[in-house]
Amino acid sequence: TRATDAMNIDEVVRYIEARLAELEEFRLNFASYGMQLAGKKKPATMYNYKAAIACLCRFFGYEPDISEITVRTMRSFEEFIKTEAKHAHSPKIHQSKEVKGKKSERSVIKYTGIVRAIYKEARREFNDPDLDIMRLPVDIFEYYKVPRQKPSAHRDIPAEWVQMMIDQRKELQGVERLGVDVFLISFGLMGINLVDLFNVAENPKDGVLHYFRTKTMDSKDDRAEMFVRIEPCISDIMKDYLGKDRVFSFNQRYARDYGFNVAVNNGLKAWIERNNLKHFTFYSARHTWPTLAASKRLQIDSAVITEALSHSDQSRRMDKVYTRTDWERVWDANAKVLGLFDWK
Repeated sequence: TRATDAMNIDEVVRYIEARLAELEEFRLNFASYGMQLAGKKKPATMYNYKAAIACLCRFFGYEPDISEITVRTMRSFEEFIKTEAKHAHSPKIHQSKEVKGKKSERSVIKYTGIVRAIYKEARREFNDPDLDIMRLPVDIFEYYKVPRQKPSAHRDIPAEWVQMMIDQRKELQGVERLGVDVFLISFGLMGINLVDLFNVAENPKDGVLHYFRTKTMDSKDDRAEMFVRIEPCISDIMKDYLGKDRVFSFNQRYARDYGFNVAVNNGLKAWIERNNLKHFTFYSARHTWPTLAASKRLQIDSAVITEALSHSDQSRRMDKVYTRTDWERVWDANAKVLGLFDWK
C-alpha cells in the first residue's frame, strides 16, 4: 500500500502488529494508566491526579476501562462529584476515607479536567495517524465539556485590615502569629504562594529572592522565573522564620506544604474571629497586592502588575519574545504598595 511504501522496517512491524491487534478490542485500565501519569507529575499535581482517579473509581465502583469513559458517564461523574461526601486522600486508590465537609465547586472542574488530561494523553500515546492506527478514534471531550471556573469574586481585603495585622502581629502567639506573619510575608513578596514559601531553597542574593513559581512553571516559556527585592519591613518579619536547608524554616515544622497550608489558614481564621472580620484566606494576600497597586492612589501600570504576579498577558505575548522583564520597575511598584502602611 501507499502507506507502507514510505515506512522503514520498524514502522512496518508496528503496522502489522497494530493490524493484528485490531482483531481484538483495545483495552486500557484507565485508573492504572492515570496513576502512571501521576507518578511523573510534580507533588501537588500528583496529589490532585490521585484524588481525581480515586473519585472516578468510587463513581464506577471499580477501576474502569478507557472504553467506559464516555460522554454519558462523564456527565454522570460530574453530578457524582457534586453530591459525594468529601474524602481524605490516600496514596492507594481504594483506601481514601470519608471525612466531614463537602467538596468545593472547584473539585468538579479539577477532577473532570484531570480525567480529560489522562484521556487525551492516552489518545496521543496509543493512536498513530501516520500509520492509520486509531485505537481511540473518538475524542469524547469534543462533546463533553469540562465546566469552566466562574470568575472569582474579589478576594482582596481592605488596606485597613493589613494595617491591623501589622499592628497586632507581635502580640500574637502560635498558629495565629504564624498565619498573620506568613500572610504579610506573601503580601510583601508580591503574592508568593504557600508552596513556594515552603520549598524555596536558594538564599537571597543582594537582598533579592529568586525562585520559579510552582503553579505556572510548566506553562510559561520563562518557567515563571521570579526575582523579588526584599524590602526592609518584610525582611524584619522573615528573620523569625529563617531556615537551614531552605530559605524559610517551615519544612522543619511541617512535613508537607499541605500541613503548612492548613496551619496558616487556621491561624488566619483565629485572627479573623478575634477581630470580628469577614472570612478570607491566605490567598487574599495575592489578590490584595494588585488591587492596591492599581488603586487610584498608586495607579501602577497594568503591565508592571502583570509582571509582578507572573501572569500571562496574551496581548503582550509577542513583546515577551523580544523583551526582558525590567525588575527594577516591578520592585519600585512593590515598594510603593508597601509604603502605604506604617510598619513601625
